[in-house]
Amino acid sequence: MAWGGERPSTWRRLAAVGAVAAVLAGAACSSEDEPSATGSTSPGTSEATATAPDTAPAAEAAAGVPGAEWTVVTPESQGIDPAALEEARTYAFTEGRNTQGVVVVHDGVIVAEWYAPDADQDSWAASWSMAKSVTSALIGIAIDDGLIPSVDEPMTTWFPSWEGTPREDITLRDVLHMESGLAWDEDYDPGAVDSSEVIVMGLLQLDQLAYAADQPRVDGPVEFNYSSGDTMLLSGVIEQATGMSVAEYGEAELFGPIGMDQVEWWQDAEGHTLTYCCLDSTSRDFARFGLLYLRDGAWGDDQVVPADWVEASVTDTASTYEGYGYQWWLSPGTDGEPARFAALGHNGQYIYVVPELDLVVVRNGTYNKTDCEPVADPNLFACYPPDDLVPGQGTVGPDEWDDEAFLGPIVASLPEG
Repeated sequence: MAWGGERPSTWRRLAAVGAVAAVLAGAACSSEDEPSATGSTSPGTSEATATAPDTAPAAEAAAGVPGAEWTVVTPESQGIDPAALEEARTYAFTEGRNTQGVVVVHDGVIVAEWYAPDADQDSWAASWSMAKSVTSALIGIAIDDGLIPSVDEPMTTWFPSWEGTPREDITLRDVLHMESGLAWDEDYDPGAVDSSEVIVMGLLQLDQLAYAADQPRVDGPVEFNYSSGDTMLLSGVIEQATGMSVAEYGEAELFGPIGMDQVEWWQDAEGHTLTYCCLDSTSRDFARFGLLYLRDGAWGDDQVVPADWVEASVTDTASTYEGYGYQWWLSPGTDGEPARFAALGHNGQYIYVVPELDLVVVRNGTYNKTDCEPVADPNLFACYPPDDLVPGQGTVGPDEWDDEAFLGPIVASLPEG
């Protein structure tokens, strides 16, 4: 189950870069005092705890989505092979994989849920670039609300300073597909501090939106280029279109309607939501978002995200790259594997959605949430250190991860037909 293109796994090289951030910040924030709230766990642990099935009736999932609380059932009650699931659990929680939480949702109910020691269903989990897929959902909602004309709207609508420049013909569709043609180096090599835009944006810019908008267009043919800068531009689009911050619009139009009640979305020092990253929530709440897309944007009787937007988002329509939609990673499936799409984030944050199997699987890595305010001031990495840069703080990724080794047993556990 390989995913093509430049994946967030490249962020593992950020550890040395983060050291620079720590120097610039002076000192990183401390961790919160309650481990169960932060979801902290010691790197390398091989133990995991499973939550007990709820006693609530499955009727609340009759519409294929949970109510205020999830219905949790035993795998056996759904005809699922628990031994096969155990293979996935063993893989995920093997020493060095630094898994904090896994949630497996089938037919709208949780059939398996595992957490590392000192973590549980209420533990904070990090999104990193999974937030890009959430941002895409909000663009679709804003279009449906009549606040954005269409994906073919020129970006000059929101960035008028681009008029009369080589950037004036860039459309919203181009940005969603990472085909804007704007110069951007998503390189996390510490030797690229002076040349990598993603490092400079996260490390040195108080106004990250202004920095992303200031990038020039490259000469020559436009090609797919994975760019957190492109997604940061969407923060400005949503702000101007709605008159609200992205976090506020998300709460009103997305998080509230689907019951994501533990959400904290980071912003830059100027108040712009970091649409390319850093939406803190729980593994269960991330599963709600994945299930929303599995249900074609519907949550019971409420069409939260337009169905046609969901379809367009997870359809390969980019001009120069197969495998990326509107801020979602796509895999058509091969050798008998079902087609799927995913929100992917640094340090092993995954929301896998497999429509054919009515399956959502969330995997979050270790996250020790600091007591910083969720503001990237003076820089992001001081309070949101990746790669175990500051032991006991921030995120820790897996030393290795193979989608097939993890998802394969889960798929194999499901009943046929």
